[in-house]
Amino acid sequence: MADSSGLAHRIGESVIGILPDGPRISLRRALRKNKERARLKRADLTVIAHPKSGSTWLRFQFARIYQQKFVLPESVIPRVEIFHKLEPAIPQLHMAGYEYIKHVIARPAPDDELADKKAVFVVRHPLDVIVSLYFHIQKHAAHERKLFNNWPLNLEGVSMYEFAMSSDWGLREAIGFYNSCVRHATNMPDAMIVSYENMRTNTPDVLHRIMTFANTDVSETEVREATEFTSFERLREAERTNSFNSYRLRPGNLGDPDSFKVRRAKIFGYRDYFGADETTELEGS
Repeated sequence: MADSSGLAHRIGESVIGILPDGPRISLRRALRKNKERARLKRADLTVIAHPKSGSTWLRFQFARIYQQKFVLPESVIPRVEIFHKLEPAIPQLHMAGYEYIKHVIARPAPDDELADKKAVFVVRHPLDVIVSLYFHIQKHAAHERKLFNNWPLNLEGVSMYEFAMSSDWGLREAIGFYNSCVRHATNMPDAMIVSYENMRTNTPDVLHRIMTFANTDVSETEVREATEFTSFERLREAERTNSFNSYRLRPGNLGDPDSFKVRRAKIFGYRDYFGADETTELEGS
């Protein structure tokens, strides 16, 4: 028998797809908002991050730990949202959709929707985020995703410096989001802040702390294996070969290294893209 919910979804997508940009995107945002609210409500653990902060990497780390620990097929990687259904001992994970969670985080204080949740806030140097996001929008993101996120449709003629300083998705937006994350984490009873930089320089220790926070007992061997499995080199190659068959790890253009989701993973790599005067001004912002 055909999956009626899947059929209904495909029919709904077909109907939505023929709408003009404005109503189509508004409807997609409303549907996504409802889905995100339901996922957050069910979640045992939610991960909150700005785009290009390392949440995809953390998703793969979670997926590998639980896939190995509970002997799940490797094909479930990186769909962590379904793990709890496959094995109830795995916490219900929620990797927060930014378009929804940014409005939750913008509130003055955590409300009932978030306050009682166990939450991991992932932060990264805002300028590294801006550089990565610039390349993502320019070389990777599909047109529909740009419309949905209200990203610039065309960055031709827009320098990275101009994007950082003046766009709605520039430096001030990223800093504002991170300030809100810190404010919320400080006022939540069960939250932790993890920096991308620390994840890069001390991966096994940070991953072990996150798993302990998630109430999952892990051994050093399990952490080490997951760390190696999700190394930059391994994920970069997995993206190149599409070995996970996932849109979450697929380049915009195989021939353009800057179009990869796993692009450089370099700490303070932004300094390679701005002149000395620009860097001074940006770092002082």
